[in-house]
Amino acid sequence: MRDVLVHVLDHTRREPALTYAAALAARWRATLTAVNVPPGLPVPPMYDAAFALVEYASVQEELERARAAGPDVLAWASSLGVPHPRWVVSSGLPANVLRYMGHWHDLLVLGANPAEPWGTPGGLAELVLTAGVPCIVVPADCTADDPNCERVVIAWNGSAEAIRALHDALPLLERARRITVVAGEERKPDRPLPDFDLADWAARHQLEYELRRIAADADPAHVILSTAFAAEADLIVMGAYGRTRLAEWMLGGVTRELLHRSRVPLFMRH
Repeated sequence: MRDVLVHVLDHTRREPALTYAAALAARWRATLTAVNVPPGLPVPPMYDAAFALVEYASVQEELERARAAGPDVLAWASSLGVPHPRWVVSSGLPANVLRYMGHWHDLLVLGANPAEPWGTPGGLAELVLTAGVPCIVVPADCTADDPNCERVVIAWNGSAEAIRALHDALPLLERARRITVVAGEERKPDRPLPDFDLADWAARHQLEYELRRIAADADPAHVILSTAFAAEADLIVMGAYGRTRLAEWMLGGVTRELLHRSRVPLFMRH
């Protein structure tokens, strides 16, 4: 992990996601890019030139305020030991900005915040499913200022998304002291493909884990969260499974529930 990107929803304060991303970058000696995308122009009433001018001026003022926050953020990140912090203010749609910037980053850190459109489960769903890089979603009430990820819970269902999440989370898993796999009903490919053997994969990477199976009549999200609570987990690793194209309903039910209810950061990969 060499390049970390974090989406800053509110440039006026130190959000948990920004604090988490900076601490992670400092621990890994990775670069950190913090990007803020202020709200754009609303759709004006037809032929109302005065409205458009006022709103344009308002947007420009917000962009300047966001840019002015940069030096303080950079000084703070440097004081934590982040080697190359960068502050970016961009206009446009956050999903497009983050997808483009993801091309030169290894990890995207997102903040959950129901008061911000892109911090709601629906907004986060769109970002996770379109970013093209692994994401860590940091809950709004997260207090972890040292993301050592020593205790990790893996939500496992055998899907391509779950396998991809394992692969991308490997640098974190290799440093974990305790790994618990919560295994539900496996999703098999709909055509003949080589089998992925979780036990063999873990052995090849010298990873030991405890296995807990989800009963057929149990609520998977509840089992994952209760296991994470009992294990005092620092991180939950899971695939982000998308089914439809409507906001948070793009996500499968378990993923959606964890976005709503988890108080533990979620490592997600689509």
